Amino acid sequence: MIQFFIKKLNDMKVRNKLVFSFILVVFVPILIVGVILTSELRQMALNNAIDQTTSDMTRIKTRISDALFPSVYVSNALLVDHRLNDLVNRTYDSTYDVVEAYRNFHIFDSNVRYYNEINDIRFYVKNDTMLNNWRIIPVNNHSEVLQTSWYEEAIVNRGLISWEFMETERSGSERRFHITRVVHFPQHQTYGVLVVEINTNNLNFILSQEALPILILDSKNNIVATNDVDHLGKNLEEVTISPQLTNGRTGTFQDVVFDEPSHITVDHISVPNSVNDLRIVSIITDAEIMEDANKLRRLGFTIISISIVIAFILIFSVSHLISNRISILSNQIRKVARGNLTTYSEVEGRDEIGQLSTEFNRMTKSIKELLEEIEHKNTEKRVLEKRQNQIKLKMLASQINPHFLFNTLETIRMKTLLSGEKEIAHIVKRLGKLLRSSIEVGGGMVPLKQEMEMVKAYLEIQNFRFDERLEYELKIDPKTEAIKIPPLIIQPLVENAVIHGLENKIEGGKVIVETRLIGDDMIVSVKDNGVGISTKKKEEIFLSLTENTVEAENRIGLRNVHERILLTYKTSNGLVINSEQHKGTRVSFSIPLNEDE
Repeated sequence: MIQFFIKKLNDMKVRNKLVFSFILVVFVPILIVGVILTSELRQMALNNAIDQTTSDMTRIKTRISDALFPSVYVSNALLVDHRLNDLVNRTYDSTYDVVEAYRNFHIFDSNVRYYNEINDIRFYVKNDTMLNNWRIIPVNNHSEVLQTSWYEEAIVNRGLISWEFMETERSGSERRFHITRVVHFPQHQTYGVLVVEINTNNLNFILSQEALPILILDSKNNIVATNDVDHLGKNLEEVTISPQLTNGRTGTFQDVVFDEPSHITVDHISVPNSVNDLRIVSIITDAEIMEDANKLRRLGFTIISISIVIAFILIFSVSHLISNRISILSNQIRKVARGNLTTYSEVEGRDEIGQLSTEFNRMTKSIKELLEEIEHKNTEKRVLEKRQNQIKLKMLASQINPHFLFNTLETIRMKTLLSGEKEIAHIVKRLGKLLRSSIEVGGGMVPLKQEMEMVKAYLEIQNFRFDERLEYELKIDPKTEAIKIPPLIIQPLVENAVIHGLENKIEGGKVIVETRLIGDDMIVSVKDNGVGISTKKKEEIFLSLTENTVEAENRIGLRNVHERILLTYKTSNGLVINSEQHKGTRVSFSIPLNEDE
């Protein structure tokens, strides 16, 4: 992206570049400053409006809480009122008894008359001996009210207050604002549901004194009180306020309300011992917030526009003067582009264009010198490539020697075979195979079976050399033959056993090579019945495996095997040496089968 922009910029004429620079360093910064100042003015107006709204919300919330207090207070009092307990848990023998009991029970009527904030109080109870007087409402298992959501929720809430905007028998299809809660009578193991209807006219009166739209919402986003009667009883979705904007959130948010971008401030009205809170929502349109800021913005943009026009005229005139001198320099550059490195620019002046002309002349000279240097480097490169080809030919020729050796051994084997020396021919064949395996070994892993063929060839040669004084036995578990191991990791151990263990043994020398599986490891051991190793010598050998000592220089084979095992298998302990003097030596190592190579 940057390269593309640079390319487009380089393709522009100087005049256009100057205009572009003007836009970039004058117009854009002025525009940004104007936008920032306007944004700051807007933000200041917004912050002031939010602060004022927050202050108003706190004041309104206090007044609303005071207006709701009588309803909460009455419901708390009735929760433990013994007169209500006696009234609803009594079994009545006649209608007269019920009417007489109602006549003596004045608590509901007294609270409705005393508290203007309460419209009605009702109590739903399962008592078939009572009558419905619109204050005490008996219900049974067939009553429709038992199936209503507010009744079921009141039972589930276990005595906590629930704010409900709902329809009742007395209100018909009109929904009204209520407190509902269950009242338990433990001594009778009965309960009833208390419903206190709140006088929302008081709430609406409090909100009507505010200039901004104010809404009181229940937990289901129903508008239970507002200073706009057209929205009373509606849901937030019906007045174009997204419920997701206010559900469970407080603070100030932006949304489109009443088809206008607005700021919405939301706060909770928390009442003790209630399962759901009320919310108070204040709405202020952006137009009201930005009225003064917009005036300042228009004035600022007018001044900025005049300044930009004047600056544009000046920059256009200056760019025309500069482009003429650059055209002269451009003609000289075209000559150089055609290959004429002897040309020089004659543009005068000490300004940037004059300096550019001077640097152009220096550049032309440098290009000429650079081309000469490149030609010299190319000559050296061709000489170097020729020498490398000669080295490759020598390396190819050096590969003849191993093949010559193998062919010579094969010729000797055939002549001895024709002479009837089958044993010598066989040994020469094994020697050739051993040499080939040693020379052709690579850095990769090889199957154990291939390594053991090399070990067997070596032991046969040594058996021939010692004139049958050496016996050997290969105990190879067939399950281990396909296991991959580093090359030349067993043969040095066998060679060490033959040279150091059996060299001085007159007869009866024996080497046993064994592989077996134990758990997740393959154990490889090389055992001889030679002279063994003394305790002191054994300590020197152990030391030589890990440190650079004189003994280590004499034990290159063992140390090499030990280090390769440790490098290849991180969980292996390397070589383990067990020996008793005059009884023989056993060298072993383990290869973990479940470790990645």
